[in-house]
Amino acid sequence: MSLRRPTLSLALLTVALLPSACSMLKPIDPNAPKKPAADNPASTRPAAIPATARSGPAPLPAKSVRALRAGLNDPGIVALVLALNNTDLSYARLAPSRAERADVREFAQRMLTDHTGVNGLVTELLVKLNATPVDNTASLDLRDESATRRDAMRDLTAFSFDSAYIENEVAYHQKFLAIIDNVLIPVARNSELKKLLVSVRPAVAAHLAHAEQVRANVISRK
Repeated sequence: MSLRRPTLSLALLTVALLPSACSMLKPIDPNAPKKPAADNPASTRPAAIPATARSGPAPLPAKSVRALRAGLNDPGIVALVLALNNTDLSYARLAPSRAERADVREFAQRMLTDHTGVNGLVTELLVKLNATPVDNTASLDLRDESATRRDAMRDLTAFSFDSAYIENEVAYHQKFLAIIDNVLIPVARNSELKKLLVSVRPAVAAHLAHAEQVRANVISRK
């Protein structure tokens, strides 16, 4: 990553966006009381997450970790982070016209807000370092995978969409955490990039907890 000084106007633009983006990274408390939803009053009483439903990062086989790390540098890490964020944004954009439950729509809106915020932080860092993300096999494969899943969910509505979307969100955030822990943070060399990845991890973990909470609600109220 080049450390040449960025142009002043672009730097000022991204710095101006930084405070709002940072505020979006506050961990979500999935058990926090929610405001009543007029179209779904039951969603104001979240069900407890069964102990067996709680999970962390998805286990990544050593072979997969080696493959993801192979040839990965800082510009490639940035490209992968952007691909991960944009993947979840693309899923969330399906929800407003297809989701039936208020808590599923609220979760999707949270994903739109928070992942847009993370992209803002990444963009700000790129400007600061005068660097450009470089696509790699992992980021391109992720785009192909997300396109296939979006195509499958586009034909779903109501409960079918709610259950498919939230199950996918649980799996996605498990995978995101595993990639952060096993690939991105260990491989990152630029100190500011590594610091950004470490700071983003709690938000991704909170998203996973929130997704598990919504999944429990969806399953218990078929």
